[in-house]
Amino acid sequence: MILKNEFEIGEIVTFKTHPLLYDLEIRGDGKLVPPFMVVKGVFFEDEKKKIVDTSNGKIIAERIKYTCIFFDDNKSEFKEVIVYESMLRNYTRFFIARMDGEKPIYKIENSDKISLITEVSSYKDPKYVYGNIVYFKTKKLEILKKRSSTKKEIISGGKEESKKTIQHVVNYSTPEFVLCGYKKELVEDLFYPNGDRKKIIPKELFKVKWFNSYQMKFSEQYLPIMCFIDKQPFPTKVPHNVEPKPFRES
Repeated sequence: MILKNEFEIGEIVTFKTHPLLYDLEIRGDGKLVPPFMVVKGVFFEDEKKKIVDTSNGKIIAERIKYTCIFFDDNKSEFKEVIVYESMLRNYTRFFIARMDGEKPIYKIENSDKISLITEVSSYKDPKYVYGNIVYFKTKKLEILKKRSSTKKEIISGGKEESKKTIQHVVNYSTPEFVLCGYKKELVEDLFYPNGDRKKIIPKELFKVKWFNSYQMKFSEQYLPIMCFIDKQPFPTKVPHNVEPKPFRES
């Protein structure tokens, strides 16, 4: 049987328990929310893989699994995890909204704005330009996710009034990265002897450098190019990758 993977290399996914797959805001402790991740590799188990416990007939594994990568903002480093297909969900199912003042906007009326999901869908792989700034492609999703909480206040007459507060939850957000290297991987052992696909792995890697605030040093790592974008996710007064004009005395 030919196995077909649901998620592609470079796709943004999350663990199926993520609250924003089911509601507009996070409730409870934001630290319990799983990260948004990027698919780094796809692996297909052969037919010998035990996926059913023969003693009770219960499913205990799957034939397709993914290597996913996310950024641990506490230790300022990338981490990998291997997750089975049915445990993941695609980013297009997320409820993510921009904020307009203190209120989130889930339906954008202005024609010059697009939804965040549509914006993320338009991301393209970055070009390699040594010294340019690039961004982990989950950055905007992590920064714009929201948590709601309700607080009761005593108003005039001794009555209680509930007040709802919405705020950003920015755990797993990433710094900016500087391109400092490029290489192509020698891709081998992609198929089983019978011709079935064994794995899908990236061929091109970027080396990026960033300031590691946990270890108080600059870190470097090679990662697949499809983990990054070179389109600046948040505007700044001076764009990141525009050469500054030389200073001239008047």
